[in-house]
Amino acid sequence: MGYFGNISSTYATLLQVPLVIPIDYTATDLEPEHKVAYFREDVGINLWHWHWHLVYPFDAALSIVNKDRRGELFYYVHQQIQAR
Repeated sequence: MGYFGNISSTYATLLQVPLVIPIDYTATDLEPEHKVAYFREDVGINLWHWHWHLVYPFDAALSIVNKDRRGELFYYVHQQIQAR
């Protein structure tokens, strides 16, 4: 295996290391507001929400945004995030 093959296999191994974020990393449980902080600071839900808006963009070419039941999906997804 060549030089670049070794780099790519090492890089792939580094990507498989989990990132552990402590539950009280961004705030303290002593603050009452912290009980809803997960909504703004949850890495997973924010990443998923960002990706959803990439798949269903608001303003793009008609060939991209012309998806079946687009408005209904928008309201359903955001209602589910708020219900969480």
